[in-house]
Formats: sequence, C-alpha cells, structure tokens
Amino acid sequence: MKYFNGFMREFAIPIVSALVVIAFVIQAFKIPSGSMEDTLFEGDFLLGLKFVYGVPLPFSHSKIPVSEPDAGEVVIFRYPGEPEYPDYDHKRYTHLANALMFGNFFWDNQAPSGHSKLVHYADGPKDYIKRCIAKSGQTVAVKDGKLFLDGVENPMGGRGKYTERSRGNSPRDNLKEIKIPEPGEIINFDTLSTHDLWWIRSLMIQEMPDSLVEFKISLTKDGQELQDYDFEDFRVPLENHKYLLLQAIFNKNRLVSQGLNYGDTVNGAMNLNFFREFARTGFLARHNPNKPQPSLFGSRLVGYDAFDGSQLEDLEANVDFENIRLALADSTEEEATRLELKWQILVNGNPVKEYKVKDMVYFMMGDNRDNSLDSRYWGFVSARNIKAKAFIIYYSLEKDSKVELLKPWTWVYLPTDIRWSRIARVIHLI
Repeated sequence: MKYFNGFMREFAIPIVSALVVIAFVIQAFKIPSGSMEDTLFEGDFLLGLKFVYGVPLPFSHSKIPVSEPDAGEVVIFRYPGEPEYPDYDHKRYTHLANALMFGNFFWDNQAPSGHSKLVHYADGPKDYIKRCIAKSGQTVAVKDGKLFLDGVENPMGGRGKYTERSRGNSPRDNLKEIKIPEPGEIINFDTLSTHDLWWIRSLMIQEMPDSLVEFKISLTKDGQELQDYDFEDFRVPLENHKYLLLQAIFNKNRLVSQGLNYGDTVNGAMNLNFFREFARTGFLARHNPNKPQPSLFGSRLVGYDAFDGSQLEDLEANVDFENIRLALADSTEEEATRLELKWQILVNGNPVKEYKVKDMVYFMMGDNRDNSLDSRYWGFVSARNIKAKAFIIYYSLEKDSKVELLKPWTWVYLPTDIRWSRIARVIHLI
C-alpha cells in the first residue's frame, strides 16, 4: 500500500492533473509563419486559454458555453479545410492521443487485412491562429486589398509586409460583400452562387460532425449526364491558392512552369473528374491507401490536401468557354450542343436544398493581410471549431535559429537566438 500511495502521489496524480489542464485550461501553440506579423512572429511560442470560449465536454463534440470571440481578438481554432478525423469518418476512427509536434494518433476500427490499425495523422487536424475580424450578422468585403466591415473601411490588420504592388482578382485583393450567417438563419441553396454554396457546405461539415456532407458536381451535354469529360483547353489564372489545380494541369500536359508571373493564364487539357473527386469530400488523400506508408510505432500514415472552392468558379468559367467553342463548331446546326453544370449538397447520401445555421459563425484574417491564408480563401469558422483565446508568449526563437530540440549540441545557440524581449508579452497588449 505504501508503494501504491507513493506512485499515486508522485506520478499518477500529477499526470492526471496535467492532462486535465491540457484538455480544459490551456493550449500551447507555435507560430509557424509570418501571417500574423507584426503582432506574432514566426518562432513565437504562446499559450491560449481554452476555458474563455467554453469548456469542452469529455467524449462529445460539445462544450459548455462561457463567452464568444469578439472582433479584434486573436483566436486559436481548428482549420476547417481538412478532416477532423481521417476521411471525415469519426465512427470508423477513434482518437487516441495528440502527440503535439508529432501529430495525432487514431485507432482504425475497420482497418483492411494486413494494414496497421494504428493511424498517424502527422500534420493534422491543424490548428490555426488569426484575428477575429467579424461575426454572425456582420458583412465583410475586400476591395483592392482594403477591408470593409458593414460597408465601412476598417484598418484592422494591414496591407502586408512582403507583397506585390499590383492587385488582382484573388480573394487576397478583392472579395465581394458577404453576410456572415446567424444562428437559426435558414439558408436556401437555390439563391447561392457556387462560391457561397461551397462556404456553406464547409460550415455544415463543421456543425454536423456526425454526418457525411458531400458536394456533388454533375455535367450534362444536351440534357444527358456525362460520367467523364475532357476539356481540351482549360484555362486558369496563376494564383497561389490554386496550386492543386495548376499542378494537375502541369502534370497532365507535361508543362514546365518557367517564365510565368502572378496572374498569368495557364492552359491545357483537364478532366472533369479532378473537380468531382475533390469537391465530393473537400480534400484528397496525400498517401495511397493501398500502399500505406509506415510511420511512428508501426502506425499507418495519413494526410490530406485541401481544396480551394474558388477553383469551382474556374470550372464554371471553362464550361462557358467550352460552350462558346462548341457553338462555333456547330454553327451550321439549328441548336448547338450545350454543356450545363449543376451542383448539389448531399447529407448522408440524401440531397438537401437548405440549411439552418446552428451556432455563431466567425470570419478570421491574419494581421499580415496580404500574406495570410485565412477566411477569404476557405470561408467561415463555426463556434464549434473555436479552441482558445491567445493569451501570452512564453518563449520565442528567431525563425532562422540553429537550435533543434532533439539535438542538444545546438542548445549552445540559445542565448543569442532567443527573442528575450518577447517573452511574457500579453498578446492583446501587443
């Protein structure tokens, strides 16, 4: 009994206490990029307060509400552009542990024969940190790089430290005015553009973790649905957030991206199924599930590439281009061949035409506005994805530091590589 009491006092109780603190009180976060400069720098390590925005309930998707983010607060949240569980299937995968810098581990309850049941989600699900710009009921727009809230220009954030002088049509520079949905609001899909429908689908996924929400694309030719279609001359502007589509065009056409500038048009053959498969789930597996890559502790490695919904607008534009080409080719016919593109939202395989918003919704942006991947690209953040309020910087290293945690001989550089002036800085006071 003496040894048992000693074990409980020295090991078990401190470990349980630490796990409770990690689960309900604080969240550690490392700034991986310059998207929040000059507020937060790459290499800053900070603590976020979880209980400020709600206490998570164990073994559920819910939390006890406490308060909600206000515009201007710096917030840590789960990135909505990738699955929370592998393949978005929480029934199949059971979360085991968050190994911090090593990613998350899951248990596959339906692992194929010969495949490891232990799954290593090494780079996800990711947490992001941005400033809350607006919330439900407000409107947001970007015009020539300037932010407008409720129709009034707002200086929150900034132009960006490292950017081109020119402005284009990307969400970074121009985003039409969008109203942020309110709790209880019923959204009719028939009234939405492709862009808006994609954002609502993302919101549905966040608010309906127990359901399979899919975005179905269909293409008809003279009223007959096509199972496959090749665009002979698919055109897309060269923009960073369209890298997956651009990469597919380069690979399919064996092109080399030389002498191209931001905003140039890239063109080549493209197949409809690229969009079908991506749009259906919103992501694609980075690793071949039939040839699993080994990972830590004999686990099976999984990872995903997110799909930017603006590429569906490129698909729309190219269907229009294709119809012009077909009309010119069939100019002798009384009625030219015509392609028609349609979208549909499926929930657990059943088509739906409207959605009732459940919780508060937020719009996030980086302070280094022109160099931030944020809500302008991937849409709204649901209250359910909010994790913590950024609180204090507890440690900070120069971004090009030679220090590596697992290489003790590099620790000699610590005195010169630590940003001493940033330690213990309260974030809302920066």
